[in-house]
Amino acid sequence: MDPSDRKTLNISMGASIAAEFLGRTPEALSKAEARGRLPAPKTASNGRRFYTVEDLIAIREALGIKMGKLPSERAVVVAVQNFKGGVSKSTTGKHLADYLALRGYRVLVVDCDPQASMSVMFDVNLEALVDETHTLSNFLSPRIDEADSLRKTVQKTAWPNIDICPANLGLQDTEWELTATIEEGPTAIAGAFRMLRIGLEEVRYDYDVVILDPPPAMGFLGVNTLTAADGLLIPVPARQLDYLSTIHFMQTCREAMDLVSKFDSSIDYGFIRVVCTMFQPSRTNEAQMLQVMEKTYAGQMLSTPILLSEEIKNAGLAMSSVYEINKPYGSHQTYVRCRDNLNMVFREIEKDICKQ
Repeated sequence: MDPSDRKTLNISMGASIAAEFLGRTPEALSKAEARGRLPAPKTASNGRRFYTVEDLIAIREALGIKMGKLPSERAVVVAVQNFKGGVSKSTTGKHLADYLALRGYRVLVVDCDPQASMSVMFDVNLEALVDETHTLSNFLSPRIDEADSLRKTVQKTAWPNIDICPANLGLQDTEWELTATIEEGPTAIAGAFRMLRIGLEEVRYDYDVVILDPPPAMGFLGVNTLTAADGLLIPVPARQLDYLSTIHFMQTCREAMDLVSKFDSSIDYGFIRVVCTMFQPSRTNEAQMLQVMEKTYAGQMLSTPILLSEEIKNAGLAMSSVYEINKPYGSHQTYVRCRDNLNMVFREIEKDICKQ
């Protein structure tokens, strides 16, 4: 894809934030720079040091900071999944991908949703994807040549360590085509269920983490993501309808996995995590619902909810994440609180990923 079709990444951060993502202290960075182990940092007009995403990558290499898997290990595949819309599914997946990239992991995002929200947030020009050979729909379609590969759909993003397999509306046609395999018998059904899992095997050694953004439905695309995943992250707002819908979603997941096991080997997830999203602690009904969720999903619930924030909302309107903006939309305090909250949430997921 032509770079002119994409936005540019213009992230800069101070020494304390850079050190946090590097797992070091600002003092340790200063010492390494003073001793010549690292090049002199960039400085703003006020004399303060600042760092870019590319700087973080170079610093890790210079200091021997190893993140992610060994070359002989496969990437961990995480599906951010719920079949109810409006739960902040794609937004959570986008922020998780950006966080992991800032931490130094090589990330592949696979957009499995015909709405293609994730693709748009990662700056993919959907109008340039009229040729579906560069989208996930081409790979998953039963019409394609068996020699085609998932690798053909992988696109670069503005991030140096995030790639994406984009989606477009053609993926909805692929859903119908996959559903039609029901008439072809058990062998065809089994193949349709595991197409994404098989395709990912080709690229899993190229990345540390693969993030799947499924559609908010449990059709063949949704089952493909469930079958391909090593772990699930389920976003749920602290609202009664969303809570009840998620209980139904988990029951449907179990039924889907039972169905898959009849045609293929059973699925054993390394982790299933529920994260409360868009949480407003000042609202009594949400605080009470969070307590209900913590009891229902004991052992699976992340300890920190993602707080509702104008920073996330406004960044989303610009098709960006909070991590991609340098200037807060509101107050600096609101921005810092939002960023720190996201970091706390994703540190928990990062620990689960590292255990796989």
